[in-house]
Amino acid sequence: MPVRTAVIGVGIMGNVHLDQLAKIPEIVVEAVVDPSEETGKKTVEKHRVPKWFPDTGVMLAEVRPEYVVVASPMPYHAADAIAAFDAGAHVLIEKPLCTSMEEAEAIRAAALRAGRLFTMGFQMRQFSANRTLRQHVEEGRMGTIYHSRVWGGHVMNYPWGRYFHRKSVSLGGVVANTTVHPLDALLWIIGSPEPVAISASSFCKLVRMPDPPINFSGTIDEVSVEDFAHAHVRFADGSSMSIEGNWLMHATDRIMGFEIHGTLATAQSVAPQWQPEHGKEVETVDLEKDIAWHEGTRQEHEEFIRAIRGEGTPMVTFHQALTVQKILCGLYESAAQDREIRL
Repeated sequence: MPVRTAVIGVGIMGNVHLDQLAKIPEIVVEAVVDPSEETGKKTVEKHRVPKWFPDTGVMLAEVRPEYVVVASPMPYHAADAIAAFDAGAHVLIEKPLCTSMEEAEAIRAAALRAGRLFTMGFQMRQFSANRTLRQHVEEGRMGTIYHSRVWGGHVMNYPWGRYFHRKSVSLGGVVANTTVHPLDALLWIIGSPEPVAISASSFCKLVRMPDPPINFSGTIDEVSVEDFAHAHVRFADGSSMSIEGNWLMHATDRIMGFEIHGTLATAQSVAPQWQPEHGKEVETVDLEKDIAWHEGTRQEHEEFIRAIRGEGTPMVTFHQALTVQKILCGLYESAAQDREIRL
């Protein structure tokens, strides 16, 4: 029998999930939730979903879905996920997880209390290049990882949508919403080391630009998040990581990626190459053609459904999700206080 599924929040990412869920025979979407009647009715018509609800609690009580996708605005992630767990559903939460470590711990407690599975929408783990790099690290081919670097953003482009640029409805800007993707992939590849300290700086450049040459559908006066941030993270194993997010990059073909430095090799994600320990030549890793971004969304659902059916384990663990959340929260706290933060 198909897994009975509901999607909470049918904005941009909610629609991406609905598009991909429709391609999976093992899933049937029975309901969507959105406070906007206009948006809800358009969504059920477009995706041929039986029911729209304006309220999460009512939907959970009436539909009793086995699987819930939380794609609501970030401040509602925790409440929606906890309600879904309490109703007996397995839950996928879109990134970022939530707005605080307290909410993150509450989500974990709800999942454990209900005995239900959890995962997150981190599509970059599905990319073949990243899976290959993870295998190299696990096999010890890179030696001891001592430093890594990750960056991600856009070329003069604030993301679309009503929420990404407003601090009141978002944990932050570019790092929380864009750089978080390669950050998670990098942490997953190198084994999710435990972060112990972070020092960060952040800037909101857009509001200071007299005539910003950007692609942005919002109102500049509403912008209250960072469009650039940099951080240095120290881990318990002695390694370090630098993080850079920028929505206002100038022209570049390196808008997102990471580097990993080990005692035996260095690896780059943007042009997958392998540099052997002697440094005399660069070996290009033979990779299968990588998947499209939204295909990664479909694959994460397929993988999670297998876990729900007892045929595997969720790709994202709570430890991994909390590690990402800890870094995000620490970054914003450090930037606000202008000092290093112990995590």
